[in-house]
Amino acid sequence: MKRIMQCILLVFLVAAGRGNAKAQTGPLPDSSQSFIGKNVSINGVVGAYGQMYGISGIPGRLPPSLARLYFQPTVTLFHAFSMSFDFLLSTEGSSARQNINQLGVNPSWGWGDAHLGDFSSMFTPLTFDGILVRGAGINLHPGVFRFSAVGGYTQRAVSGGPGIGGYSRYMYGARIGVGKQEGSYFDISFLRTRDNPSSLPSPHPTVVIIAPNGNDAWPIGNIETITWASAGIYGNVRIEISRDGGSTYQVLFDSVVNTGSQTWLVTGPPTSEALIRITSLQDSVSSVSQFPFTIGSGIQEQQGTTPGILTNSFAVTPQENLVSGADGRLALFDNVLTIKGELDGSVYTRNMNATEVDSIGLPKALTGIYAPRSSSSADYAYNAQVGLNLQTFNARIGYQYIGPGYTSLGVASLLPDQRQITLATMLRLSRVSISLNAGHQNDNLLGQKSYTTNRNQVAGNISLPFSRQWTTTLMGSYMNMANNASSDTFKVAYSTLMAGMTQMIFVGPGSFFQMASLNYTFQNSANNNPLQQGSGMVSHSANLSISLNAAAGLVIMPALSLIASKIGETGWTSTQSYSISAQDRAFENRLNSSLSLGVSRVQGASSLQIGFSSDYGITGADAIVLTVMETLYTGTTKFSEHTIGLNLSHTF
Repeated sequence: MKRIMQCILLVFLVAAGRGNAKAQTGPLPDSSQSFIGKNVSINGVVGAYGQMYGISGIPGRLPPSLARLYFQPTVTLFHAFSMSFDFLLSTEGSSARQNINQLGVNPSWGWGDAHLGDFSSMFTPLTFDGILVRGAGINLHPGVFRFSAVGGYTQRAVSGGPGIGGYSRYMYGARIGVGKQEGSYFDISFLRTRDNPSSLPSPHPTVVIIAPNGNDAWPIGNIETITWASAGIYGNVRIEISRDGGSTYQVLFDSVVNTGSQTWLVTGPPTSEALIRITSLQDSVSSVSQFPFTIGSGIQEQQGTTPGILTNSFAVTPQENLVSGADGRLALFDNVLTIKGELDGSVYTRNMNATEVDSIGLPKALTGIYAPRSSSSADYAYNAQVGLNLQTFNARIGYQYIGPGYTSLGVASLLPDQRQITLATMLRLSRVSISLNAGHQNDNLLGQKSYTTNRNQVAGNISLPFSRQWTTTLMGSYMNMANNASSDTFKVAYSTLMAGMTQMIFVGPGSFFQMASLNYTFQNSANNNPLQQGSGMVSHSANLSISLNAAAGLVIMPALSLIASKIGETGWTSTQSYSISAQDRAFENRLNSSLSLGVSRVQGASSLQIGFSSDYGITGADAIVLTVMETLYTGTTKFSEHTIGLNLSHTF
């Protein structure tokens, strides 16, 4: 790491020296333009950033200090082929859960590009999108041929429980097709993502009985469920019962899949000293109910009050995923009418250590490359969209279905079990424009949940330019979300209405008064759940900002924000924010500085923020930027917080 930082610093100094030399000597004579000089060019930026942070009164939210070095050159050959590099070294890299330091090489040419190191790419929103890959990728599009491939690691191993820990994960995939992205095309793609089970230490084999675990009463003839939790146990388990407090046991189930639950038709003889024992057939690890429970005739069923708790620092499980699909676009009448569609299927394994099964409905061709397990599921997703593009009118209607079991570990954020219909339109009449958007979404696609949640939304705005200096924009939206739960505990019945207006007045850069903006927004939110009545909110907010040309190169911008809100039957609460900022340009625009001062007050608490930023162009290629931020807060707690940052960069 030290040697790399020294090399980058050396490159920075050499590049800066070359920049100064060019500034002093001027353009090179034509005789010095060699073959390499004519056909090879290098440009980009190299720099260093440092930050100091301090706080008193509350725990810190940032590291006390950090430093970053970045180097982003681009090499162009023969005015046709370019290769971009992206290097980032940061002191944060070793403390974060995932990599912050980045190293990337990105060559590109007329009919393709490639990636080596850290990069992001995309196949489709349902297959591969928004994931940072450390590896290699390529995109080729000569003529009508289209080909993309990607491979590498997407996360490193981190010890910890769910939401914190994770195994190292790698993926590879490809996409091939014909056509043009801006016209008509058809592609097929696949993506395989797999965790490395050996990247984390194996958890100590543990099994804990959750029920029955004491104070339970199970009537003879009832169907009850024995439940347990386990870690590090991947084979089947045996379930036994003792009716004499643990002196002897008899087998209830000799071998069952370790799914965590097993139903049992309760049989006699009755006893008040019953215990359940569960044993792993793989390594003989076992667990017994902590306290006896009762089995009897004519007794009232009763659930216990001492459930077992499994403590496992490696509660995450290694996952595996295979996604394959096809997508395409049909452009008709010179893109006036467009039709897009996508269909994908996925196989997802939540725990790669679970027992293998014969099949989960997969085609035989897939079972040879993907081993289904008891924790595997298969599902599909698709979308379709039709667009109309006229000179004064645009419209788009879309439909998307994502099955409850559909998962792609190559997508940064994907919500399964949803159906969505969207509509978007825009109409332009002379200088007036009108847009409207609407959508409906619901879950519970297979009806396996206790209730279905529906979400509806409609929004629109109208832009009315009364003159070159005055424009009015009217906007509004309505959203409601509700489900059909019979219990008020789980019932959702929420809605919100918003209406607003913006006035923009622009005079021009040559006058003292340059620009003014006034915005007003009304919002009314209601919750019709009987258990949450009184949680509705009404609010009014207004914002005013003005830009004044105080002197040559000096612009002053005062601003005011007022918010009045009321929740339920409580009184009104007001929030007031006042700010003023100034921007100054000096030394022929080589020094650009800004100073801001803001004060906010709400319910007796106040906050003061002071910010300063200065950007100085040392040469035409070198710049230094200083930023300072100070926050003073007084309320139920008091704290002060400050940040100082310095950035030095050279463009070449």
